[in-house]
Amino acid sequence: MRIITGFWLVAALALLAACQPAPQPETKPAAAPTPAPPAKTAAKTFVMVPKGVNPYYEPCYQGFEAAAAKYGVKAEHVEPREFQAPQQVEVLENLISRHVDGIAISAVDDQGLVEVVKRATDAGIKVICFDAPAPSTAALCYIGTANEEAGKVGAEALAKAMGDEGEVAVLQGGLAAPNLNDRYKGFEAWLKEHAPKIHIVAKEDTQGKADIVLNKCEALIEAHSDIKAIFSVSAEGVPGAASVLKDRGKAGKVVLAGFDDLPDTLAGIKAGTVSFCIAQRTYKMGWLSIEKLLDAVAGNPLPKQIDTGTVIVTKDNVDTYAQADRADLK
Repeated sequence: MRIITGFWLVAALALLAACQPAPQPETKPAAAPTPAPPAKTAAKTFVMVPKGVNPYYEPCYQGFEAAAAKYGVKAEHVEPREFQAPQQVEVLENLISRHVDGIAISAVDDQGLVEVVKRATDAGIKVICFDAPAPSTAALCYIGTANEEAGKVGAEALAKAMGDEGEVAVLQGGLAAPNLNDRYKGFEAWLKEHAPKIHIVAKEDTQGKADIVLNKCEALIEAHSDIKAIFSVSAEGVPGAASVLKDRGKAGKVVLAGFDDLPDTLAGIKAGTVSFCIAQRTYKMGWLSIEKLLDAVAGNPLPKQIDTGTVIVTKDNVDTYAQADRADLK
């Protein structure tokens, strides 16, 4: 019995050894997968839309692009073909179809933009106004000159240059533009109250076009031989009027002044054929447009109006005013 029992013990041990799994080579735990880099967020696209093609807007674009570079957004500007509401509507409709993030528009018309600004807003696009407001629209903010007050400033400076009496003709680049109407309103009101011996003998629509300025000024001089001054509430008026006055031998004899610091206007100030101009802070308008569109995209509330201010440019400061205007925007 002992022999048989030992046999069976050996057999059981052999069977147990055969059932054990074969030893496996030692392995290290697998390394955790490297996480994918986070997807880059596309830069916001903001677009500046002027009333039309005009060198007045160049500093606006410069400020817009400089601020965009600082804040890492994409800046564009799209110019309507004409100073007309349907042209601005067409531009805005194209921007809506592109799903841009924000639009800064210089309104050529108030009522004419109500529907398209609403469509842009409904599409999630942030819309603000610069240079010229559109108070009837859903635009979030206006960044630019307090135009009625600026018109009063212009009237006061002109009255001083005219000796508080005489005939003046006014040039205006579009009779539907809210900013220009506000300037004229302030200009007219100040003269009525403070310089009653100055008479506005004409208000001419130049439609923002240089060739129309020339034709209107020629007709003004023919119709009003005693005219003492010409004042333009829009940018194109002074350079065009200066050309006509020069051709007629009246340069420096008829007081010429108005809004905006176009190169030809500044050259006229230096030459003494233009009395002064009211320079708007256009670079600042462009810069602040980027900042306020960024605020709007972030959901921050915006003020309804930001007055960027003006400066009267004369021979005394014509070489220095622009540098001071941009010093605090970096």
